[in-house]
Amino acid sequence: MSVAPLSREEVFQRSPWLQDRDRPMVISADVDGLLSAAFLHHHLGWQVTGYYDNATLWLSTMTDQQRNRLVWVDLDICWPDCPALGHHILTLTGGTPTSLSCLCNPNLLAGIGADAFTSKYPFSTIVFLLWLHNVPLRRDLLARLLVLHADSSWINYQHYGDNCRSWRQRLPGYDWRWLFYQVDSERFEERMRDQLHAQLEHLGVYNSQDCTSSHHFGLKGGQLRFNPDWDEDVILNVYSLAGTYLKWSPPEASVITDRIEGRRTTASLKSLASKDFPENLIRRGIFSYAITNRNTINFTRLDWQA
Repeated sequence: MSVAPLSREEVFQRSPWLQDRDRPMVISADVDGLLSAAFLHHHLGWQVTGYYDNATLWLSTMTDQQRNRLVWVDLDICWPDCPALGHHILTLTGGTPTSLSCLCNPNLLAGIGADAFTSKYPFSTIVFLLWLHNVPLRRDLLARLLVLHADSSWINYQHYGDNCRSWRQRLPGYDWRWLFYQVDSERFEERMRDQLHAQLEHLGVYNSQDCTSSHHFGLKGGQLRFNPDWDEDVILNVYSLAGTYLKWSPPEASVITDRIEGRRTTASLKSLASKDFPENLIRRGIFSYAITNRNTINFTRLDWQA
């Protein structure tokens, strides 16, 4: 099935801040957020000023000083006038409501909502950034494993190959063949297990409880989650991996001075669906949300003023 390709030029026209230099950013508290931060710092000079895990927001003093230029990375923020780069399903049907015009999200760009959930973007934020800025991935095994590990992109490719290949068409002009070369093979899984997972598990905060397992050895995609209050060593170790294998100069770890606890809720999508969705969420003070399957939505209320 042919799909309409996205245009880098149109994405930048729609979200020109993605080409700005020296932006401050709040990132997700996982590997995808850290890799995206390393990429944006190396290529555009962006600096990390805080972290958000969709429940708790950690901030540094720099966040307050630069709020008017702040970008949320690997995060779907629905707060007014907050530029954000994310990749979850955010609408019931295709199209981008005015309330989400500050977001850059491949599902919004492709017009994919909850009614086409199986066609949703299957990769990570770092993969989207590589395509958008047309930055070739180093011909290095660990560089490839590290990028594919983010948000379990390689396991998604094994299980949802047709959709992944459709997204390769939607994101044209990139060397996808090298990135996904033989990901559905015993040889690839051995390398992922022995050369990358072993390093991540050594950090002590590797969660391998994902529901979906790999085809050949039953590996879990896993997430490396951390608490910015006390896991600075984890942050620095992942940055070190990015510097060693991807050759990206990482940002400095933020000095956290403030923490804001949000209230995260899981609800049925049907209970919140309305003709003015997602404006009805924003009116209720929802700070961020994601439609996690056809029937479920997670959302967070959080007291933060842009």
